[in-house]
Amino acid sequence: MLKNQNSISAKYAWTSGFLFALLLAAVKANSALLLRFDTGIISIVQNSMPTFVTDIMKAVTTIAEPKFAIVYAVIIAAVLWFMRLRVDAIWTLATLGGGDVVAYIFKEIAQRPRPRWNQVIPETGFSFPSGHTFGAVLIVFFLVWFFVSQINSQTVQKVCQIVLIIWVVLVMYSRVYLGAHYPSDVFAAFFLAVAWLAIARWLYNKFYDLVARYVETDAQGRHSRH
Repeated sequence: MLKNQNSISAKYAWTSGFLFALLLAAVKANSALLLRFDTGIISIVQNSMPTFVTDIMKAVTTIAEPKFAIVYAVIIAAVLWFMRLRVDAIWTLATLGGGDVVAYIFKEIAQRPRPRWNQVIPETGFSFPSGHTFGAVLIVFFLVWFFVSQINSQTVQKVCQIVLIIWVVLVMYSRVYLGAHYPSDVFAAFFLAVAWLAIARWLYNKFYDLVARYVETDAQGRHSRH
């Protein structure tokens, strides 16, 4: 199924990778310009924090927990395996697992402390990039590629895509709103996720035949390249 879906264009992949590298360099250099950008947005986002909005943001950030992203990926992979799309199932788990490792490595490289003010939910660990955002972007792309793209109605497809985009935006907003991340952390996570997905799609195409040789022996041509 995945090979029949449009991949992330090279232009977007390289642009995302460049923007992530730029933000990483700015964080490592303790850029005053980046800090002004971050604090300016934080002050706007946290200017008014009514109880009901805070409760919604807490719910959003809980649903988007990285540990739950693993659960979501396992469920998606199980459905794909049941559909006898076994290379796709393996790729889904490998992409999320490998992505988590990549994001962790960059956290250790950046070693950026969390914001020190107005933390609604105390967080530990380093701040850059946002694990919640990174996982949310990967899961949304999985859903679009594997399921939304299979809906016959173009209108329903568009509605689903809009809802999923709104979800990613809410996750990014919630992390800043709750004081868990700087805005640059969530933007960096988005860019990293897009770049990583492009790499993962390239690896999928490169190693598809090798993996399929072992797991697609009874797929009855479902993964034909033609």
